[in-house]
Amino acid sequence: MKTNVMEKKFESFEKSINSMVDLISITETGVLYKKPSQEKWSVMQIATHIIEAIEFWVADLEALLVVPGAKWGRNHEHVRRLAAVDENYVATVSKEKAIARLNALIPLVNESFAKVQQEDLEKTAPSYNPNFDGKPLSFLINHLIILHTESHVGQMQRHLELVQPQKVE
Repeated sequence: MKTNVMEKKFESFEKSINSMVDLISITETGVLYKKPSQEKWSVMQIATHIIEAIEFWVADLEALLVVPGAKWGRNHEHVRRLAAVDENYVATVSKEKAIARLNALIPLVNESFAKVQQEDLEKTAPSYNPNFDGKPLSFLINHLIILHTESHVGQMQRHLELVQPQKVE
């Protein structure tokens, strides 16, 4: 059973995922794969990034609950992170599959957050990413799961504004 703190965190995460799903659902399929620029991701790349990242961070969270103090994390060159946003891979992910996989993150995170006790939030561990080294478990939850997802909702919205055809009135 989730603590009140974890319930609030979960609700915030769920709201972000629902916003992503809503954005993808109402957007024309072709637009989802358009990049605002060569350097920026398409909405579908953002979705596949979030799917991979949340699955990764939830697995690390659960491992740290079993083995507190174990080394966790990754850097920006992690192969699964890079593969998740590869344009050739993303082109194979349908709108329906992306929506289903985003929705599947909700029970995954819910079940994981239910395992976290209040005292777990302050436990620290070394990280493969020097920027995260010694951070408490609350950092992984707040920044790498909740705020990370929330920030990508805003990124999706900004990118859609740039790639959607403007309606003339």
